[in-house]
Amino acid sequence: MALLLSIGELCQAQTKNTPIAEFDMVSYDFGEILQGKETEVIFTVTNKGDIPLIIEDINVSCGCMLIDWAKDPILPGQSSKIIVKYNTNIVGSIKRSIVVNTNDRRNDRILLMLTGDVVSSYED
Repeated sequence: MALLLSIGELCQAQTKNTPIAEFDMVSYDFGEILQGKETEVIFTVTNKGDIPLIIEDINVSCGCMLIDWAKDPILPGQSSKIIVKYNTNIVGSIKRSIVVNTNDRRNDRILLMLTGDVVSSYED
């Protein structure tokens, strides 16, 4: 006897007993920022799965960013924040990446992007 599953049943079966990381955004554009101005962005991640989501590690593309996040598991239906502070002391274009490693095996490495432009606070 063959077992036939509908698309909906198949999707439900694949997401049982798994955390699902859903971000409010995956990129942020600071636009123009004055040199030396304190700058931060907050990414929110929600666990849409049915077991706890764990942010295992976060890697940044340069030392110009400070990252802060709660190390506690994110329970199903709950959210947590990843706070990114960018060092604006260096004038120039911003194109930086952040890799969030989680236990969401469908998408265990989520890439977040920061863009913008730091401009001199001194008049020429």
